[in-house]
This record gives sequence, C-alpha cells and structure tokens, in this order.
Amino acid sequence: MFKKLSIISWLLFTSSLAFAQDQTAANLAELDELDRAREALDVIEQDIGRYSMDLVEPIEQLANQLMSQNQFEEADNLLDRAVQITRINNGLHTPAQLDLIRKRIDNFSNRQAWEDAREQMEYLFTYYLRVPVLLNSSLLDDFMILNEQHLRGATEDEELERGRHLSRVHQLNWAMINTARRLYGRDNPELVPYLYRQVKHYYLFKKGRDEGGRDRTNANYYYTLNGYTSGWRKIATKNRFYSEGLRLLAEIRGIYSAVEPANPEALAMSELYLGDWFMLFDHAGMAADSYTTAYESLLAAGVSNQRINDLFSMPRILPQQEFYTSVEAALADLPVVATDTTSYDLAMDEWSVDYPTLRSPVDSYSRSVEDSIFARLAFQLPAENEPTFLYRNRFRQSVGRAVELELIQGFRGIELGNEAALSRLEQLRFRPKMVDGVPEATRNTITYSIARERVPERISLD
Repeated sequence: MFKKLSIISWLLFTSSLAFAQDQTAANLAELDELDRAREALDVIEQDIGRYSMDLVEPIEQLANQLMSQNQFEEADNLLDRAVQITRINNGLHTPAQLDLIRKRIDNFSNRQAWEDAREQMEYLFTYYLRVPVLLNSSLLDDFMILNEQHLRGATEDEELERGRHLSRVHQLNWAMINTARRLYGRDNPELVPYLYRQVKHYYLFKKGRDEGGRDRTNANYYYTLNGYTSGWRKIATKNRFYSEGLRLLAEIRGIYSAVEPANPEALAMSELYLGDWFMLFDHAGMAADSYTTAYESLLAAGVSNQRINDLFSMPRILPQQEFYTSVEAALADLPVVATDTTSYDLAMDEWSVDYPTLRSPVDSYSRSVEDSIFARLAFQLPAENEPTFLYRNRFRQSVGRAVELELIQGFRGIELGNEAALSRLEQLRFRPKMVDGVPEATRNTITYSIARERVPERISLD
C-alpha cells in the first residue's frame, strides 16, 4: 500500500513539475518574442524615421504584447509615444488618436492607476464636447466604450471618485440617447436599447442611493445629478429615478405603438418590462396588472400559449439585462424549464461591494470560480399579493419578493453573518413564474455570490 502511494505521489510530483516547466518555457518564449518585437521596432524606426505615422501600428502591436504580460508601464510609454506621433502628423485633436487613448485607459485601469485613467477619460469626454464629429453609429460605439470604462471606475477607483464616474455614466447614457434620436429618429426601434440601458441605470442609481448614498462614496454623483444629498430629499431622488425610468419605458411603448409595419408582439413585451419596473419599486399590484396585460397582449399578437408559458416558466431576477422585442428572442437567451415544475435553482453574482444585490451592467464582467464567496439559500415566491391595511400599494407578501427564507450554507472565509445573506436575498426582486397568465407559488434555491474588494480580471485586448 505504501509503495503504491509512493508511486502515485511521484507521478503527481513529476506531472506537476512538467507542467511548471512547460509554463516557464512558455513564459520565456513570450519574453523572447517581446525582445524580438522591440528589436524589429528599432529597425523600422531607423528605416522610416522616429515620427513617421507608419510607426504607430507596430508600436501599438508591441504595446498589446506588453499588456498581455502585465508590463503596463512600458506599454503606456509606447502608447503615449504613438499618441504623440499622431498629434505631430495630424494635429492635437483628431480621431486618429482616440483608439490609442482608449487603450491607455484600459492599461491604466488594469494597473489600478486610476488618476491617470481619469485624466484620459476626461480628455475623451471633453473631446466629444468640443470637437466636431461625424454623426454615425461609430460615435454611439465610442460613447458606449467610454461609458463602460466609467462603470468600471465606479467600482474600482478610490471611494471619493466613484460618484464622479457615475455622473459621467449618466451623461454618456443621455449622449447616446440624444445621438440615436438624431441619427435614427425619435420613433425608430433602433433607439430602444439605449433607452432601456438608461432605465437599468436609473435602478442602479437608486440602489446606490439605498446602499451607498449615506456615505461619501456616491456623494459626488448625487450632488451632480440633484444638487443635494441628505435628509428627506433622498426620497425625492428615489422618486425621480422611478419616474424617469417610467417615462423612458413609456417612450419605448410609444415607439412600438407608432412603428410601421405594426409590431404588436414588441408592444406586448414593453408591457412586460413595465411590470418589471413596478416590481423593482415595490408596486406589486401594478406589476401584477401589467404582467396580466402582457400575457393577454402576447396572445392577441399571435404568440402561442405554450411559448408564453415558456417565457414565464421560472422566476427571473430583476432587472433583466436585455430588452427583448419578441418571446422567441428572449427564449433564445434565457433558461427554460418544464412548466409543471415548482422548484427552481437560481444564481446571483453581485457586481460590487458598493452595489450589493445588483448584477453587473457591463457584459464583459465576470468573476472566476476561485474568486467567488457564496452562500446557498432557499426561499419561496408566493402566488398572490397580500396587502397591508396601512398602505394601499404596499404588500406584506408579494409575488416578486422572497419569503420563508432559509440559509442552507453561509458565506465562508469572510466575516459576514448569516443575517447579511438573508438580508441580501430580501432585497432582490423577481419576475414571478406564471402559467396561463396567473402567478404560481414556487420554492427556490439560490447560489448567491458576494462581491469583494479586489483587483478584477484583466480586460481582454483581443
């Protein structure tokens, strides 16, 4: 027995050693490749001159290789040099340098040099304000990239600066909306993704007020947006987020009401998202009415009862990430289970310690399994709303709120009590399971992954 264990141990050791040697050889090969790229760049520079525009591409390629090896300082020196070359050849403020500046922002963010990243972000923001630009879809893409870079800063930059990033997110969202209105027209469905993005961000801002608005983290944002941050006026801020989101959802509905040819299914889906918005702000009665209207409207639009039931086949954590204009488009992305099932397994991955109970609004965000700290909980979603006697539109029991909470497994490895896990689950809101337009009670489990202060995964440069 001992001899067998010794052989197994030796095999494991030698395989680990071989793997380490392979990794070392790969790293050395990459370093050799970097040296060759540096030498090649020197040769090109000697041939064409130090300030030739033809140098920009090989400089950028070498910078990409350096960033992939976490050699951020040398990479930034090269990117800065490429920017200077474009300015010498084309002028101080030209489109040719924008991609390089965006890459510098990512590079600074990856090395957590947020002061430098903010400086470059502000340059881009003021560039779009002051320099005439072509009105096209590429401009919308540019705004989106800068928007997502600011969203990253809202969770990774110094606490005092995170609110400023949120302020820029808000401004860039409206820049995209107004640009899309001018580019496509106010009644064009192309506008809808930008409107819904801002709807989701209004809820993000609301949760920031709930979770972080009492401390300095988001004070700059609330001051910028509202001019005040304290006292009973925070209630007005919450109501403003609710009303503004409602107004944008009404605009989406108006777009699909006026579109030619008519799209009754998209119009019905807009009613579904209106119900989600009511649910997020605890107007459960209005949410239930909207869900019923959405069901009936989808039937009237020619969608089969089975496909509608598939759409409502399980609870969905709100807000939903995408605005789907058809049932089939939604079902292509969302998990579907048998409608006769009443027990479901869900997952929640928190975005940031500043915004617990929110999923990331950035599609590229991901957390590795090794970096996850999670709890397992069980809960029920009831089939009916049960009103209190104190508030007409407040419910002691709501089809979209978890009840009968039970901790199966608490957070491990951190000092966070069981009450914190239960509290997080209580704050989530759900689109309920429905069969033939009627909510059904469900018993669910959820794997709840908590966010931590950390240096996130590097942004892919591919």
